[in-house]
Amino acid sequence: MRASDLAASGREFVQKFYEIYVPKALAGQPSPPWRLAVDKMSADFDGELIKALKDDLAAQAKAQEQTQPEGGDIVGLDFDPFLDSQDPANRYEVGSVRQEGADYLVDVYAVTSGKRSEQPSVVPELAYQDGHWHFVNFRYPEGGDLLTLLKQMKADRESQQN
Repeated sequence: MRASDLAASGREFVQKFYEIYVPKALAGQPSPPWRLAVDKMSADFDGELIKALKDDLAAQAKAQEQTQPEGGDIVGLDFDPFLDSQDPANRYEVGSVRQEGADYLVDVYAVTSGKRSEQPSVVPELAYQDGHWHFVNFRYPEGGDLLTLLKQMKADRESQQN
């Protein structure tokens, strides 16, 4: 497949993901909304990323079981990692796609009151493997990325147990 065709295909993959995901994220579920993507759309994620997300969910569940009624420390992600937000917009729009090495980066913008944000809200990183797209990471415009954050939180949890 040509690079321009791959970029267009990657853009379509990301737009479809957000069209499915955002309404579910806005539905006000009691569990983290991104759990749905982990549970129902895991084939869209690279193995390392899905494992790290599942580890985070398991740590959150374990912490909730052990927490006293007055609450405790937040364990795991406390924001939507696919939207980089605690208060998501009603709509997200895919912008430009660019290749970086073997992967592709896709700018995703929040749309509020019909106006697209000036900067991307999140930048999914994609890999095309065996004829399918997979999310391998989510980069955050203010710095950092999901995979690094999940690894750091896991290391922090493990160091507190020792």
